[in-house]
Amino acid sequence: MESTYESQKEKIKEAESIVFSADITNEEAQIFQVLKEKQGKRLICPEAKFFQDFLKAYSSSSGYHIFKGDLGTLAASETVISLGVWFRDESTESIPLVHKVLEEKKPKLVYMHPIEDARLQATVTQFIKYEVGSEEGVAALLVDALLQDKALPEEIEDILDDLDIGYLSAESNVGEEELESMLGLIDAKTTTSLIIGSDLYTHPKAGQIAKLLALLERYAGVNVLCLPPAHNASGVALICDLDDVVQGQSFIYKSCKEGTYVNSDKCLCLDEKMETFDVEGLDSISDTLGLDTQKLIDYTNQLPQEKGFQGVSEDDLKKPCIYRVIPQEQIGDFTLDEVDDLPVYDGAVIYTYKKVENTMEKGQIDEVLIGSKQFSMATKLQDGDFISFEVEGVKFIRVFKIDTYMKGIIALNPTYEIDLSTSLISSYRFSRLAFEKINNQKIGNNDE
Repeated sequence: MESTYESQKEKIKEAESIVFSADITNEEAQIFQVLKEKQGKRLICPEAKFFQDFLKAYSSSSGYHIFKGDLGTLAASETVISLGVWFRDESTESIPLVHKVLEEKKPKLVYMHPIEDARLQATVTQFIKYEVGSEEGVAALLVDALLQDKALPEEIEDILDDLDIGYLSAESNVGEEELESMLGLIDAKTTTSLIIGSDLYTHPKAGQIAKLLALLERYAGVNVLCLPPAHNASGVALICDLDDVVQGQSFIYKSCKEGTYVNSDKCLCLDEKMETFDVEGLDSISDTLGLDTQKLIDYTNQLPQEKGFQGVSEDDLKKPCIYRVIPQEQIGDFTLDEVDDLPVYDGAVIYTYKKVENTMEKGQIDEVLIGSKQFSMATKLQDGDFISFEVEGVKFIRVFKIDTYMKGIIALNPTYEIDLSTSLISSYRFSRLAFEKINNQKIGNNDE
């Protein structure tokens, strides 16, 4: 019987586009990149593509190909600001790792998000609630506040001078007094970190946001940590030249799980279940390239050093953190647009994010939309109502549940099937809600 590896090899040969998730290893990503360079294959990985685009924009402003912050700088920080991070997101291991650092080190935490998270009440020093969609304005306000007393190039000074702070503050709902309170937690001697989350990577103005926030790393000495949106999104984003859309015959590749990945700490790690002598899967997909490989280390040492990867020995592969990807200096073509009019999200809004399915819970998961009493009143929904709605062409059927701890008119739409849709993965996490009850009575925002 033909092995799965052999079957995949044949399909890769025939395909013009290879579609894969960001759970593939660095070594698989490197083989795919060589296939692209030598055979013109298109590489499609939506969850890594938008992160890659964000990092490219960020690097044009920061002067380095990747952010400098890590869990070490986070642990050493007296003040931490989080922007666009939803701490209930379970799609990557980075959230619990960061949460653990915050709980252990107890820094002053400024939590910036459109949704107040009751679970963080004991951790948060200051909660700054901003309007959905206004992240570009919030980033500009942060930059203006934190660079006020810094020596800056003239072109950056001109950009900040042109900001309409009053407008941005009013439209984002971030008061100038709130920013002053935040600045009260930071002085010249304070070690400060900024955690950036997945809300920002798929924002329509993600590139602009990335360039603005990179100025904080470059000129304010802020340690910036960008949490990857998926297991090996960092590794794939650094290694592969990813494409936007499928063309021609495509093939959905399933990872062989052989090799390393880059975690949220920028560490090159080996799956603890991986046997370094077992590279049957890697050998299979690299067969058409004629690579001279016998062991995992032969593949690992081909990872691109210009992207911060390093050479390793067999002993290195036994370390929990083999090494950290090194930020590389690079000259970027830095341009910054004027901050546009900020979007307005009227009415009921939902927040769609990925949950990880627990094997023990398989088949017992409630597919729910979770909202506050205020959300219930605004939408005329009762606890237990069945509704249907679409997000980026993906249809959801949910049971509405009231959470008495929640506030506001943003409901939570945790989902396990988000990886089934390229459009859903690549879309901004917040969306206006137009829905109908299962009895087809149209309600909510459908009248627009």
